[in-house]
Amino acid sequence: MTRRDLMNQLKRGFGRRSVIMLATAGLVYVAVAVTCPFLIDTSAEWDPLLGAIWVTMTAAMLWDPQLKRDGKLIAVGLIGGLVIEGWGTNTLLWKYWTDERPPLWILPAWPIAAIAVERFARLLRFLMPWIPRLGPAYWVVVPAFVLFFCTLMRPAITHPWSIGVLALMIVVTFVGARPRRDIVIFIAGATAGIFLEYWGTSRYCWMYWTGQTPPLQAVLAHGFASISFARGVQLLEFVVRRRQPAAQEASQLTSR
Repeated sequence: MTRRDLMNQLKRGFGRRSVIMLATAGLVYVAVAVTCPFLIDTSAEWDPLLGAIWVTMTAAMLWDPQLKRDGKLIAVGLIGGLVIEGWGTNTLLWKYWTDERPPLWILPAWPIAAIAVERFARLLRFLMPWIPRLGPAYWVVVPAFVLFFCTLMRPAITHPWSIGVLALMIVVTFVGARPRRDIVIFIAGATAGIFLEYWGTSRYCWMYWTGQTPPLQAVLAHGFASISFARGVQLLEFVVRRRQPAAQEASQLTSR
C-alpha cells in the first residue's frame, strides 16, 4: 500500500454525513460545557495532550459515519460506560476529582470512544492486513487479560458488583467471539487507552487505588471494553433479526 492509497482511503471517508456528525458532536460538547461549567478553567494553560486526544477522537468520528452502525455503538457505549463507571466508582477502585459516583459528565466520552476505536480498528486492518491472522491469539490474550484485571479488582473482588462484572467479562470473552475481528479491536482500544489513561491519571482527573499513572490493567481494559461494545452490537443485531420474522408474521395475520 502506497501513501497515495492511504490518503485516498482517508479522503473517501469524509463527506456530507461527516458534517452532520460534527454538528452532533458539537452539540454534545456544548451541552456538557453548559451543564458542567466547572470542567472548563479558562485561566489554565492549554493542555496539548488533551487537545490532541480531543481532535483525534473527533476526527475519527467524522470518518465514514453511518447512522445505523454508529447509533448502535452510541447506545451500547452509553449503557456500557454507565455500568463501568458506576461499578468502578462505587467500589472505590477509582475515583474522580469531583467525588461523584459516577460523574454524569464522563458518560458521553464512552460512546465517543466506542465510535473512535471502531474507526481505529478499521484503519489498523487497512494499514496492517496481517493482524487479523493473529486471531487464534485471542484465546490466550483476552482470557489472560481477564485474569490480569482481577489484580486491579482485588480490593473489591468480593463485592456483588465486582462478581457481576467478572461474570459479564467471562461471558463476553467466550460467547459470540469473533477472534480475527476482536484481536484487532483489542489492540486498537488498548492503544487508545494508553493516551486516555495517561492523561486522566497524570492530570488527576481520576485516580486508581494503586496510585499508578496509569495501571497497565486500566490501559488494556479499554481494549476489552471495545470488544464488549462490539459484542453488545452483536446482541442488538441478534435481537432485531429475531423480532423481524415475528413482526412480519403478525403483520400478515392482521392483514388477512
